[in-house]
Amino acid sequence: MKKAIKVALMAAVSLGLPGAAVARDLTIVGFGGGYQDSARETLFKGFAEATGIAVLDDVYNGEMAKIYGMVETGNVSWDVIMVEAPELVRGCEDGVFARIDYDVIDKSKFIAGSATDCGVGGTGWGAAMFYDQARHPVGPATFAQFWDLEGFPGMRAMRQGPKMTLEAALMADGVSMDQVYDVLSTDAGVDRAFAKLDEIKDHVIWWKSGAQPLQLVGSGEADYAFGYTGRIIRAQGEGRAYALNWNTLLYSIDSWAVVAGSPKRAEAMSMIDYITDAGPLRAQAALWPISPANKEVNADPALQEANPGMVLNHAEEGLFINTEFWIEHGDALEARFTAWAAQ
Repeated sequence: MKKAIKVALMAAVSLGLPGAAVARDLTIVGFGGGYQDSARETLFKGFAEATGIAVLDDVYNGEMAKIYGMVETGNVSWDVIMVEAPELVRGCEDGVFARIDYDVIDKSKFIAGSATDCGVGGTGWGAAMFYDQARHPVGPATFAQFWDLEGFPGMRAMRQGPKMTLEAALMADGVSMDQVYDVLSTDAGVDRAFAKLDEIKDHVIWWKSGAQPLQLVGSGEADYAFGYTGRIIRAQGEGRAYALNWNTLLYSIDSWAVVAGSPKRAEAMSMIDYITDAGPLRAQAALWPISPANKEVNADPALQEANPGMVLNHAEEGLFINTEFWIEHGDALEARFTAWAAQ
């Protein structure tokens, strides 16, 4: 099947069939950072070498407005895109993502729930609390301690925005992981979360990019931080004495999708099938602590041993970010967070 797809794609390009050959390269877009650097060297270049299809990769910060604009104007310059779970659901409903072609992409290779109408699981990701033991031999081990300014004085670094921040605030206030979204679904629960944030507001540096919490802790500007686990683990491998608290993990799965109206839809589907296969993902795992939604790779004992930071193998310790909750409440909470932060 895959050989036939490859041959068909290359023939279409060489013959100049409609919709197959356009002036630009097949373009894949992600969130950047070490993950994308490792994907470029293994997944993206591997697909290009295997098929002869030129690939360009780009970076974005999740701004869906740009994708909606491309689809509405018919000027689609991105083909394959990595997208967070709530945005995938919304985009699928709104028609900005193409339906996945499961005649091309092997649906059976994904972990349960990660192969949907408009996207397939790319990688699990998570964020958790960490600190530099070279500066603080003992640091906070729970969200309650992260909020304890007397026991653990100093500056904190947290993601700017309500997602993950409000969940952390409620857990710091004593709400159990399994009750977080029940509480946050009520007006009283939202008020409770923002009241808890008020307690540390003057002691928080807000970050936007994944590299920032590492920079803030490394420079000493922040004493304790909440950051992406893959970056923290990479820093540990580079000799940083960063303590990572898995019991504060919040995690989700990002998916690969195809932008509706892409003139390279066939190549895009073929590329997604390739970059979610076990072989290329094992090559990537040698460069970066990935946690793929490919069930064979994610359950590989050798990879688990070599990469103890695979997020999906810490699922029982953490809280899965509720996609449906953020679809329903995300806009309102984003507006309230922005107003609160500006006060």
